[in-house]
Amino acid sequence: MTTTYVNGKIFLGTDETSFADSMIVDSGKIKAVGTALTPEGTVVDLHGQTVLPGLIDCHTHPKYIADALHGTACTPPNVNSIKEMQEALRQSPSFGKGPDTWIEGWGFDETKLAEHRSPNRDDLDAVSTTQPIFIYRSDCHSSVGNSKALELAGIDENTPDPVGGKIERFADGRPTGFMREVAASQLLIRAKSAQSYENDVTNMVNSSKHYLANGLVAIGEMMGRMKPYTTLRLYQDAVKDGFAPKASIYYVFDELDPEAPLTPSGDQQLRVAGIKVFMDGSISGETAFNKEPYPSGKMGVSLTSVEKLKQEVTFAQKNKLQIAIHAMGNAAIQRVIDITKDLQPWLPDMPSVRIEHASLMTDEMFAQIDASPMNYALVTQPIFYFAEDESYRNYLSPEQFKTAYRVKTMLNSSALLGLSSDAPCTPWAEPDSPFYSIYAAVTRKAANGDVVNPEEAITVPQAILGYTRDAAKIGGFDQNGTLTAGKDADFVILNKDIFTTTPEELKDVRVSETWIGGQKVYQN
Repeated sequence: MTTTYVNGKIFLGTDETSFADSMIVDSGKIKAVGTALTPEGTVVDLHGQTVLPGLIDCHTHPKYIADALHGTACTPPNVNSIKEMQEALRQSPSFGKGPDTWIEGWGFDETKLAEHRSPNRDDLDAVSTTQPIFIYRSDCHSSVGNSKALELAGIDENTPDPVGGKIERFADGRPTGFMREVAASQLLIRAKSAQSYENDVTNMVNSSKHYLANGLVAIGEMMGRMKPYTTLRLYQDAVKDGFAPKASIYYVFDELDPEAPLTPSGDQQLRVAGIKVFMDGSISGETAFNKEPYPSGKMGVSLTSVEKLKQEVTFAQKNKLQIAIHAMGNAAIQRVIDITKDLQPWLPDMPSVRIEHASLMTDEMFAQIDASPMNYALVTQPIFYFAEDESYRNYLSPEQFKTAYRVKTMLNSSALLGLSSDAPCTPWAEPDSPFYSIYAAVTRKAANGDVVNPEEAITVPQAILGYTRDAAKIGGFDQNGTLTAGKDADFVILNKDIFTTTPEELKDVRVSETWIGGQKVYQN
């Protein structure tokens, strides 16, 4: 039951500079970490390999990832046109399986397609009219379905737009299949999920290896649902069947009864942690809510009013839950700050208010956060500007662009900084690789070579802390985040030294082994 790891480069995760060369694990817990420890039990020679605390993605969408892994990536570098998308969908393992099997895809961004438009039902009908087809847009807010998917969801020319969403239509009133924003996409998602709960559980279990291969031992599920079944039930059944990562669930507030209590529950393996609120859309969709218009004249969309946000904050306070608020545009972020900055924290050991994405922030906003008694977290995604630079350059004015993803300023603020993926909500084939995010945070380079606000670069150790120590604090994973005595023995071994490799090679770092509770659960 006792194992000593020797001759390693072990990053403790307590700060930016603390390392050890040996670690003793007993009964799934870390017993000791230090230099030249006297070995106990079995001895494992690390041969100089770099060890990190198990990585944590505190903002992701595991249900979407589970769907995506058996679906088709409609992203660069492999899919660059609607024609290529159609061919990729025809290569899906689900193609030709019959009318009860959905063909699924993810990741398209119309600005990256040769046609410079979104696919529609007619494009997808060219792939199949007998099987339902569903594809997430890169932001996972919007989606597109073929005629069969629309039929199963009961959507036709007479279907009204849902509150907070829009069913796009051709000139004759016929739905195009494009479902704008989350509320509209959910009409298709519910039809898809209602068809096979057992498949959803199987997909979740099968996704476990994907997380372990990325070194992710804990995740934040940021799209908890009550319909057509509860997300907690899905995870409970997936864990029974072998889903390994720890998970915190955040329920979308609009699916809750505001008069019914919802309290934190569960344990370190699986817990209900908070509620999720949407203030606006995405920058790549020109729906992030801004104070100043986009160069196109659009202002974005406001999905939550002042009155409703106050109700949601009160609900979180009353039930001792975190509130995680999607806010990308500066008007959306300012609204969150205005309503919460004078409040006292209601959670003493973790941030009460999480601002998710925090994409466009001004100096004034940071000053307000620093002066506030509230304990904030800023959870952002460097993978966004890495993969979506063209959209940001096209849709934002130069002044707006200068305020994009100010990671270093976030780090230096009083808020906790968490790095995460929001996967699969970005047009990149490996959307939740921590190492692409670390590369982007350190180099500020996009996939196209553009450099994005280089003064906001952070160091490698700082980026790793955003995926370990601080991500654990933000997500409530008390037994993770650092490799110190008493913590769970959850750690990863890398294929190269991330601390000495060149900046350009950061995105090529990979996990060789992942260990949970002192047990090896993944080996490359």
